Order: sequence, then structure tokens, then C-alpha cells
Amino acid sequence: MGSGFLQASVMFTGEAPGRMEDRTGTGFQGQAGRKFDRMLEYLGLPREAVWLNNAVRCRPVEMNRNRAPRRDEIAACRPWLMRDVANVSPRVIVPLGRVAYQALTGRLDFSQVRGSIVEMTERTVAFPMFHPAYLIYRPASVKTVCRDLLQLGQLLDFWQIPRATGNRSWCESEN
Repeated sequence: MGSGFLQASVMFTGEAPGRMEDRTGTGFQGQAGRKFDRMLEYLGLPREAVWLNNAVRCRPVEMNRNRAPRRDEIAACRPWLMRDVANVSPRVIVPLGRVAYQALTGRLDFSQVRGSIVEMTERTVAFPMFHPAYLIYRPASVKTVCRDLLQLGQLLDFWQIPRATGNRSWCESEN
């Protein structure tokens, strides 16, 4: 299930719940959740002001470990994902990672469009970014994520989406 502010202007979509998300019912927990919180702090967006959801609603597990969702699982969950988009009606959707991007758009060009605006509807755009977990395994990617966050912040300002002054110390300390 999704969580957050039902009238959010910004939606963040992840891949699938992990063990901690499955237990708590809230997305972006654990180590990746802490990275996600830093991203939100940078943008000046509290969790309560955004909508969080996943491309796949159930935790994909193999031998008690998380695994990537299969195409059939993504397809089975897509109606719920698109219902979230319709119900929340965000201005900006931030798909975090390739799986979330493909589930939302049906497109396979994540690498080419990551960090840029992708038109979805007349009213909604997507801004695909790396998933916070990506930073755990590829810490050098923080610089890229920080550049993407800067551009996302500019997009939010362009659409006049209210946000607090962000805490940029994470990106400054990582670069």
C-alpha cells in the first residue's frame, strides 16, 4: 500500500517492499530508507508531504531474501500503481530505479532519461532517479544523485511546489 499525503504534489515510487517495509507497512525503511530521508531533507520535503508507494505491492522473496520483481508481478500490480497515480494526482512522480520507472511508464529507457523530465500526462511529469539502495552498493553515485536532486528541486520550484529550505549538508559532505 502507499502512504503519505493523499493530495501530495510529489509521489516517490520504489520497486517493491523489502523485509522492513513488509513488517512496518511503510516504504523506504532500513539503510535505504535513511538514504531516502537524506534525499527528502535535501529537497526540503517531509515524508508527510509526499506520497510513497511501490511498483509491486508484495515483497518478492526467494529463499528468505529480497529479489527483483518479475514481469508478471509488475503487470499484476500495475493497476494498483496507476490507481495511486489517479487518486493522488501528483504533479511530479519520482520513480526510484529502473523497475519503478518501467512499471509507471512502460518504457525501457531508464538509463537514457534518468535525471530528466519525462512527460506522462498533460498534468504530470516523471523525474526518474536511482533508487536510494543503489547508493549503498555504489557510494560513488552520490555525486550523480546530488546533481539529480538539484535538478529535481529546480523542477519543484518551477511548478511552485511548496518546500522548506533543504539541508544540503549530505551532498556537500559526500562530494
